[in-house]
Amino acid sequence: MNFAQAKSMPNLAIWFPATTTGRPTTFALPYAAGLVTDAPHSKNAKKLLDHMLSRNARQQVSEIGGGFSVRQDAKATDANAIALTKLMDGVEVFEPDWSDIDKNLTSYVDGWKEATGS
Repeated sequence: MNFAQAKSMPNLAIWFPATTTGRPTTFALPYAAGLVTDAPHSKNAKKLLDHMLSRNARQQVSEIGGGFSVRQDAKATDANAIALTKLMDGVEVFEPDWSDIDKNLTSYVDGWKEATGS
């Protein structure tokens, strides 16, 4: 659920399911961006990516988007960052092994389809 949406949607609650140990848990779901080969405006696209990865933009992730920057070299200190940090206190963040997922995605999708009959 999106922290930023909670401000405009009063009935939206953010909660974390507990593991068998009773500890609340969530997982990191990063957003990604990249350049497409032979894009018509690749110089401008690179400038946009450079801006999005700049220290200033990463410090604004919580303020504008209601999330955390995945990189640790720019710490946000705005009110949203403080509230998010408090909200996440004691929550275990599961970080998927993205290399494993990339390598085995087809078998995982096949397993999901078999388990769900989809």
